[in-house]
Amino acid sequence: MISRSAEKLIRKLRAKKHRQQHQLFVAEGRKVIADILKEGLHPIHWFALADSIWIAQGAEEIDPKQLQELSSLEVADEVLAVFSMPIKSNYTEGSALVLNELKDPGNLGTIMRTADWFGIKTIYCSLGTVDVFNPKVVQSTMGSIARIQIQYLEDALIYEKLSAKDIFVADMNGVPVKEIKPAGDFALIMGNESHGPSNFWKEKAKAVTIPQAGKSEIESLNVAMATAVILGCWT
Repeated sequence: MISRSAEKLIRKLRAKKHRQQHQLFVAEGRKVIADILKEGLHPIHWFALADSIWIAQGAEEIDPKQLQELSSLEVADEVLAVFSMPIKSNYTEGSALVLNELKDPGNLGTIMRTADWFGIKTIYCSLGTVDVFNPKVVQSTMGSIARIQIQYLEDALIYEKLSAKDIFVADMNGVPVKEIKPAGDFALIMGNESHGPSNFWKEKAKAVTIPQAGKSEIESLNVAMATAVILGCWT
């Protein structure tokens, strides 16, 4: 049965300031937790329903009502665990993504999963970007959070780390993506959902765009979808 202290901790970890203070985050669901465990992260706390296979693997039993009360999901999914945040490295090899003040947790999680699919292991985030350990982000990554190296830095520091790569920024006024093929490692900057990339990155990077093929009045693609299209062309 879950202790009062563990229950209190899980509730506190809903807030970014407490996640940062304790360097812990919450993950939920069979797929997400299985992938995180596979990458070598070990749960600090681990709770599952009585009939779950996770009990035999070391999870503590939790009442369905308690699990639902602690869950950030509309319908709790059998298992919930608390993990330490992965240790950051100075890994700079290979291509990278830069997320310039993205605000939507679902977009960040989907982009991380997309990067994982295309073999990109490094993502840099401007300081105004949504927290990667936000429960909605963790859920959207479907486990990729354990495989992607992600760092939050000021734009100028990110630019320094990208000095050896070709730098591109997704922008409506750019060169069509199919007309560009990076010769080596590249960095792709994806801007804010509403305002696009900042002037800093427009000045530092080569603009690239996805031409509209149809006659729809849609003004732009979702940022996660646009990321997938560009990476699909380049990797």
